[in-house]
Amino acid sequence: MTNRGLVPFALALFATALVSLSCDKATPVAPDGTTISVTANPSRISLRGAATVTVVGRKPTGQPLDPGTEIRLSTDRGSIPAIATTDATGTAAATFQGDGRAGSATITASVGAMTMATAMVQIGESTDTKPTLLLSVSPNTVEINKTSTVTVIARNSDGTAVAAGQPVILTTTLGTLNPTRPTTRSDGTATSTLNAGILAGTATVAAVLGTSDQVTTTLTIRGNVSSIFLDAQPRTIPNTGGTITLTASLVNSAGQGVSGVQVTFSTPLGTLSPQSAVTNSSGIATARLQVTGADLGTQTSFRVTARAPDGGGQTLTSETTISVQQ
Repeated sequence: MTNRGLVPFALALFATALVSLSCDKATPVAPDGTTISVTANPSRISLRGAATVTVVGRKPTGQPLDPGTEIRLSTDRGSIPAIATTDATGTAAATFQGDGRAGSATITASVGAMTMATAMVQIGESTDTKPTLLLSVSPNTVEINKTSTVTVIARNSDGTAVAAGQPVILTTTLGTLNPTRPTTRSDGTATSTLNAGILAGTATVAAVLGTSDQVTTTLTIRGNVSSIFLDAQPRTIPNTGGTITLTASLVNSAGQGVSGVQVTFSTPLGTLSPQSAVTNSSGIATARLQVTGADLGTQTSFRVTARAPDGGGQTLTSETTISVQQ
Protein backbone atom coordinates (compact mmCIF):
# COMPACT_ATOMS: atom_id res chain seq x y z
CA MET A 1 0.00 0.00 0.00
CA THR A 2 1.36 3.42 -0.96
CA ASN A 3 1.66 6.31 1.48
CA ARG A 4 -1.13 8.04 -0.46
CA GLY A 5 -3.44 5.12 0.34
CA LEU A 6 -2.46 5.09 4.03
CA VAL A 7 -3.74 8.63 4.67
CA PRO A 8 -7.49 7.87 4.17
CA PHE A 9 -7.08 4.68 6.19
CA ALA A 10 -5.49 6.54 9.12
CA LEU A 11 -8.20 9.20 9.03
CA ALA A 12 -10.87 6.52 9.15
CA LEU A 13 -9.25 4.89 12.18
CA PHE A 14 -9.06 8.32 13.92
CA ALA A 15 -12.72 9.00 13.24
CA THR A 16 -13.66 5.56 14.57
CA ALA A 17 -11.68 6.27 17.77
CA LEU A 18 -13.48 9.59 18.24
CA VAL A 19 -16.87 7.95 17.86
CA SER A 20 -15.85 5.30 20.40
CA LEU A 21 -14.71 7.94 22.90
CA SER A 22 -17.89 9.96 22.34
CA CYS A 23 -20.04 6.91 23.01
CA ASP A 24 -18.17 6.23 26.23
CA LYS A 25 -19.15 9.72 27.51
CA ALA A 26 -22.76 9.71 26.27
CA THR A 27 -25.53 10.69 28.72
CA PRO A 28 -27.27 7.60 30.14
CA VAL A 29 -30.70 6.95 28.63
CA ALA A 30 -33.68 5.79 30.68
CA PRO A 31 -35.01 2.52 29.27
CA ASP A 32 -38.63 2.02 28.26
CA GLY A 33 -40.78 1.19 31.26
CA THR A 34 -38.88 3.56 33.59
CA THR A 35 -40.94 4.98 36.46
CA ILE A 36 -40.34 8.21 38.41
CA SER A 37 -41.84 9.82 41.49
CA VAL A 38 -41.68 13.52 42.46
CA THR A 39 -41.97 15.13 45.90
CA ALA A 40 -41.60 18.74 47.12
CA ASN A 41 -40.53 19.64 50.64
CA PRO A 42 -42.03 21.75 52.05
CA SER A 43 -45.22 21.63 50.02
CA ARG A 44 -46.28 25.10 51.25
CA ILE A 45 -43.92 28.10 51.05
CA SER A 46 -44.02 31.87 51.41
CA LEU A 47 -44.34 34.09 48.33
CA ARG A 48 -40.58 34.02 47.74
CA GLY A 49 -39.77 30.89 49.66
CA ALA A 50 -38.03 27.76 48.38
CA ALA A 51 -38.71 24.02 48.33
CA THR A 52 -36.52 21.04 47.51
CA VAL A 53 -37.90 18.97 44.63
CA THR A 54 -36.75 15.34 44.67
CA VAL A 55 -37.17 12.92 41.74
CA VAL A 56 -36.56 9.18 42.20
CA GLY A 57 -36.21 7.07 39.03
CA ARG A 58 -36.37 3.29 38.68
CA LYS A 59 -35.75 1.02 35.70
CA PRO A 60 -38.33 -1.65 34.82
CA THR A 61 -36.21 -4.11 36.82
CA GLY A 62 -36.57 -1.97 39.94
CA GLN A 63 -32.93 -0.88 39.85
CA PRO A 64 -32.13 2.85 40.14
CA LEU A 65 -31.52 4.84 36.98
CA ASP A 66 -27.89 5.11 35.97
CA PRO A 67 -25.95 8.03 37.50
CA GLY A 68 -26.05 11.10 35.28
CA THR A 69 -29.44 10.37 33.75
CA GLU A 70 -31.06 13.71 32.92
CA ILE A 71 -34.44 14.56 34.45
CA ARG A 72 -36.27 17.41 32.72
CA LEU A 73 -38.10 19.81 35.06
CA SER A 74 -40.65 22.55 34.48
CA THR A 75 -43.22 24.58 36.45
CA ASP A 76 -46.21 26.78 35.65
CA ARG A 77 -45.42 29.21 38.49
CA GLY A 78 -42.16 30.17 40.16
CA SER A 79 -38.86 28.84 38.83
CA ILE A 80 -36.83 25.61 38.81
CA PRO A 81 -33.70 24.45 36.91
CA ALA A 82 -34.56 22.83 33.55
CA ILE A 83 -32.30 19.78 34.11
CA ALA A 84 -31.32 17.72 37.14
CA THR A 85 -29.17 14.57 36.99
CA THR A 86 -29.50 11.40 39.00
CA ASP A 87 -26.94 10.17 41.50
CA ALA A 88 -25.93 6.58 42.25
CA THR A 89 -29.29 5.94 43.96
CA GLY A 90 -31.28 7.14 40.95
CA THR A 91 -32.24 10.33 42.76
CA ALA A 92 -32.13 13.87 41.35
CA ALA A 93 -32.80 17.06 43.32
CA ALA A 94 -33.43 20.70 42.41
CA THR A 95 -34.57 23.86 44.21
CA PHE A 96 -37.96 25.36 43.41
CA GLN A 97 -38.21 29.12 44.07
CA GLY A 98 -41.36 31.19 44.51
CA ASP A 99 -41.48 34.37 42.43
CA GLY A 100 -43.86 36.45 44.54
CA ARG A 101 -47.06 35.22 42.89
CA ALA A 102 -49.45 33.42 45.19
CA GLY A 103 -51.13 30.22 44.06
CA SER A 104 -50.61 26.53 43.43
CA ALA A 105 -47.55 25.60 41.34
CA THR A 106 -47.45 22.37 39.35
CA ILE A 107 -43.93 20.98 38.99
CA THR A 108 -43.48 18.46 36.19
CA ALA A 109 -40.59 15.98 35.89
CA SER A 110 -40.01 13.82 32.83
CA VAL A 111 -37.45 11.34 31.54
CA GLY A 112 -37.39 9.59 28.21
CA ALA A 113 -40.26 10.05 25.77
CA MET A 114 -43.25 8.96 27.85
CA THR A 115 -42.41 8.94 31.57
CA MET A 116 -43.76 11.93 33.52
CA ALA A 117 -44.77 12.80 37.10
CA THR A 118 -45.91 15.95 38.93
CA ALA A 119 -45.88 17.51 42.39
CA MET A 120 -47.74 20.53 43.81
CA VAL A 121 -46.39 23.43 45.87
CA GLN A 122 -48.67 26.04 47.43
CA ILE A 123 -47.07 29.49 47.22
CA GLY A 124 -48.39 31.85 49.87
CA GLU A 125 -51.89 31.49 51.21
CA SER A 126 -55.28 32.74 50.18
CA THR A 127 -57.30 35.20 52.25
CA ASP A 128 -59.42 32.26 53.39
CA THR A 129 -56.51 30.28 54.84
CA LYS A 130 -53.84 32.71 56.10
CA PRO A 131 -53.69 33.70 59.79
CA THR A 132 -54.96 37.03 61.08
CA LEU A 133 -53.35 39.30 63.68
CA LEU A 134 -54.55 41.85 66.22
CA LEU A 135 -51.87 44.30 67.40
CA SER A 136 -51.96 46.72 70.33
CA VAL A 137 -49.61 48.81 72.49
CA SER A 138 -50.31 49.70 76.11
CA PRO A 139 -50.06 52.45 77.08
CA ASN A 140 -50.36 54.07 73.65
CA THR A 141 -48.85 57.37 74.88
CA VAL A 142 -45.53 57.43 76.74
CA GLU A 143 -42.75 59.87 77.50
CA ILE A 144 -39.26 59.44 76.08
CA ASN A 145 -37.18 56.66 77.65
CA LYS A 146 -40.36 55.03 78.98
CA THR A 147 -41.73 51.65 77.88
CA SER A 148 -44.91 50.22 76.42
CA THR A 149 -46.06 46.60 76.06
CA VAL A 150 -46.71 45.35 72.52
CA THR A 151 -49.25 42.52 72.31
CA VAL A 152 -50.04 40.36 69.26
CA ILE A 153 -53.05 38.04 69.13
CA ALA A 154 -52.71 35.50 66.29
CA ARG A 155 -55.61 33.42 65.02
CA ASN A 156 -55.96 30.74 62.35
CA SER A 157 -58.53 31.19 59.60
CA ASP A 158 -61.07 29.17 61.64
CA GLY A 159 -60.62 31.45 64.66
CA THR A 160 -58.52 29.07 66.73
CA ALA A 161 -55.24 30.18 68.31
CA VAL A 162 -52.15 29.57 66.19
CA ALA A 163 -49.78 26.95 67.52
CA ALA A 164 -47.29 27.84 70.24
CA GLY A 165 -43.75 28.73 69.22
CA GLN A 166 -44.59 30.60 66.01
CA PRO A 167 -42.29 33.64 65.47
CA VAL A 168 -43.85 37.08 65.04
CA ILE A 169 -41.78 39.68 63.17
CA LEU A 170 -42.07 43.11 64.85
CA THR A 171 -40.72 46.46 63.63
CA THR A 172 -41.02 50.06 64.81
CA THR A 173 -40.19 53.44 63.29
CA LEU A 174 -39.20 54.96 66.65
CA GLY A 175 -37.68 53.43 69.75
CA THR A 176 -36.52 49.83 70.08
CA LEU A 177 -38.24 46.46 70.56
CA ASN A 178 -37.11 43.62 72.78
CA PRO A 179 -37.52 40.97 71.53
CA THR A 180 -38.04 41.74 67.85
CA ARG A 181 -39.07 38.12 67.17
CA PRO A 182 -41.34 37.03 70.03
CA THR A 183 -42.96 33.61 69.73
CA THR A 184 -46.59 32.74 70.31
CA ARG A 185 -47.82 31.10 73.48
CA SER A 186 -50.39 28.30 73.58
CA ASP A 187 -53.19 30.90 73.51
CA GLY A 188 -51.83 32.46 70.30
CA THR A 189 -50.49 35.63 71.95
CA ALA A 190 -46.99 37.08 71.79
CA THR A 191 -45.59 40.11 73.60
CA SER A 192 -42.63 42.45 73.38
CA THR A 193 -41.46 45.61 75.13
CA LEU A 194 -41.03 48.87 73.22
CA ASN A 195 -38.54 51.33 74.72
CA ALA A 196 -39.49 54.82 73.50
CA GLY A 197 -35.87 56.02 73.30
CA ILE A 198 -34.88 59.70 73.29
CA LEU A 199 -36.87 61.04 70.32
CA ALA A 200 -40.45 62.26 70.58
CA GLY A 201 -42.96 61.64 67.80
CA THR A 202 -45.29 58.92 66.50
CA ALA A 203 -43.95 55.38 66.39
CA THR A 204 -45.57 53.01 63.89
CA VAL A 205 -45.35 49.41 65.10
CA ALA A 206 -45.89 46.61 62.55
CA ALA A 207 -46.35 42.84 62.96
CA VAL A 208 -46.28 39.86 60.55
CA LEU A 209 -46.64 36.15 61.30
CA GLY A 210 -45.82 33.69 58.53
CA THR A 211 -48.00 34.47 55.51
CA SER A 212 -50.32 36.86 57.37
CA ASP A 213 -50.95 40.40 56.17
CA GLN A 214 -48.96 43.09 57.96
CA VAL A 215 -50.86 44.92 60.70
CA THR A 216 -49.84 48.22 62.29
CA THR A 217 -50.64 50.44 65.24
CA THR A 218 -49.19 53.71 66.54
CA LEU A 219 -47.62 54.92 69.76
CA THR A 220 -47.27 58.59 70.74
CA ILE A 221 -43.91 59.44 72.33
CA ARG A 222 -43.84 62.75 74.18
CA GLY A 223 -40.84 64.79 75.32
CA ASN A 224 -40.44 64.27 79.05
CA VAL A 225 -39.65 67.91 79.91
CA SER A 226 -42.67 70.17 79.58
CA SER A 227 -41.33 73.33 81.25
CA ILE A 228 -38.26 74.98 82.75
CA PHE A 229 -38.13 77.75 85.36
CA LEU A 230 -35.03 79.76 86.28
CA ASP A 231 -34.71 81.46 89.67
CA ALA A 232 -31.89 83.77 90.82
CA GLN A 233 -30.96 84.63 94.40
CA PRO A 234 -30.45 87.45 95.01
CA ARG A 235 -32.16 89.20 92.12
CA THR A 236 -30.66 92.56 93.05
CA ILE A 237 -26.95 93.19 93.59
CA PRO A 238 -24.90 96.33 94.33
CA ASN A 239 -22.92 97.99 91.53
CA THR A 240 -19.77 96.69 93.18
CA GLY A 241 -20.79 93.15 92.22
CA GLY A 242 -21.66 89.99 94.08
CA THR A 243 -22.45 86.26 93.89
CA ILE A 244 -25.77 85.00 92.56
CA THR A 245 -27.10 81.44 92.88
CA LEU A 246 -28.98 80.24 89.80
CA THR A 247 -31.54 77.42 90.15
CA ALA A 248 -33.20 75.80 87.13
CA SER A 249 -36.20 73.53 87.76
CA LEU A 250 -37.43 71.05 85.10
CA VAL A 251 -40.82 69.36 85.31
CA ASN A 252 -42.78 66.95 83.11
CA SER A 253 -46.42 67.18 82.04
CA ALA A 254 -47.50 65.72 85.39
CA GLY A 255 -45.63 68.43 87.29
CA GLN A 256 -42.92 66.03 88.46
CA GLY A 257 -39.23 66.94 88.50
CA VAL A 258 -37.20 65.42 85.65
CA SER A 259 -33.75 64.13 86.56
CA GLY A 260 -30.70 63.53 84.38
CA VAL A 261 -31.23 66.43 81.95
CA GLN A 262 -28.37 68.80 81.14
CA VAL A 263 -29.11 72.50 81.69
CA THR A 264 -26.94 75.19 80.09
CA PHE A 265 -26.64 78.61 81.75
CA SER A 266 -25.59 81.81 79.96
CA THR A 267 -25.16 85.52 80.75
CA PRO A 268 -23.64 88.53 78.97
CA LEU A 269 -21.33 89.32 81.87
CA GLY A 270 -19.73 87.79 84.92
CA THR A 271 -18.35 84.27 85.42
CA LEU A 272 -20.53 81.13 85.61
CA SER A 273 -19.50 78.04 87.54
CA PRO A 274 -20.40 75.63 86.11
CA GLN A 275 -21.74 76.73 82.75
CA SER A 276 -23.86 73.56 82.54
CA ALA A 277 -25.20 71.11 85.10
CA VAL A 278 -27.37 67.98 85.18
CA THR A 279 -30.64 67.98 87.10
CA ASN A 280 -30.79 65.97 90.30
CA SER A 281 -33.52 63.56 91.41
CA SER A 282 -35.81 66.53 92.08
CA GLY A 283 -35.28 67.98 88.60
CA ILE A 284 -33.04 70.83 89.81
CA ALA A 285 -29.72 72.08 88.40
CA THR A 286 -27.71 74.92 90.00
CA ALA A 287 -24.83 77.26 89.14
CA ARG A 288 -23.13 80.29 90.64
CA LEU A 289 -22.63 83.59 88.88
CA GLN A 290 -19.79 85.82 90.10
CA VAL A 291 -20.07 89.47 88.98
CA THR A 292 -17.55 92.26 89.71
CA GLY A 293 -17.95 96.01 89.62
CA ALA A 294 -15.79 96.08 86.51
CA ASP A 295 -18.18 93.59 84.86
CA LEU A 296 -21.19 95.78 85.65
CA GLY A 297 -19.81 99.17 84.66
CA THR A 298 -22.87 101.41 84.25
CA GLN A 299 -25.33 98.51 83.77
CA THR A 300 -28.60 98.88 85.67
CA SER A 301 -29.72 95.30 84.91
CA PHE A 302 -28.85 92.21 82.89
CA ARG A 303 -30.41 88.86 82.00
CA VAL A 304 -29.45 85.30 82.85
CA THR A 305 -30.73 82.37 80.74
CA ALA A 306 -31.17 78.64 81.27
CA ARG A 307 -31.78 76.19 78.41
CA ALA A 308 -32.61 72.46 78.37
CA PRO A 309 -33.76 69.92 75.72
CA ASP A 310 -37.34 68.68 76.02
CA GLY A 311 -36.37 65.27 74.64
CA GLY A 312 -38.37 65.79 71.47
CA GLY A 313 -35.84 67.81 69.51
CA GLN A 314 -36.88 71.18 70.94
CA THR A 315 -35.08 73.46 73.43
CA LEU A 316 -36.87 74.99 76.40
CA THR A 317 -35.68 78.39 77.65
CA SER A 318 -36.21 80.41 80.80
CA GLU A 319 -34.78 83.86 81.65
CA THR A 320 -34.61 86.06 84.69
CA THR A 321 -33.46 89.66 85.20
CA ILE A 322 -30.85 90.76 87.71
CA SER A 323 -31.14 94.38 88.90
CA VAL A 324 -28.10 96.48 89.79
CA GLN A 325 -28.25 99.09 92.55
CA GLN A 326 -26.45 102.28 91.63
